[in-house]
Amino acid sequence: MEKHPIQKRQLVKVIESPVDFIKVDQQKCVGCRNCVIICGMNLWKVSDGKAALAADYRRFCTECASCFTVCDYDAIEFTFPPPGYGVVYEKG
Repeated sequence: MEKHPIQKRQLVKVIESPVDFIKVDQQKCVGCRNCVIICGMNLWKVSDGKAALAADYRRFCTECASCFTVCDYDAIEFTFPPPGYGVVYEKG
């Protein structure tokens, strides 16, 4: 049986927000990697001991807020994108 990797970013339709809706307080971040582990879209990495979002996160974030939820140090601020932007639910 041949395996086909799932292209997660192709499964999500998002109208890119014109503003940032996730922010990281670098003073509070301890680089624990919880955000990296929880993000299903692989939008987080730890660089120089601090969390960093992918530059294109506004195009692919599914707005689940898991990163915000698992941050034990209150370093991640999450708000939903402005009305008319963000995840588009086409089915179900």
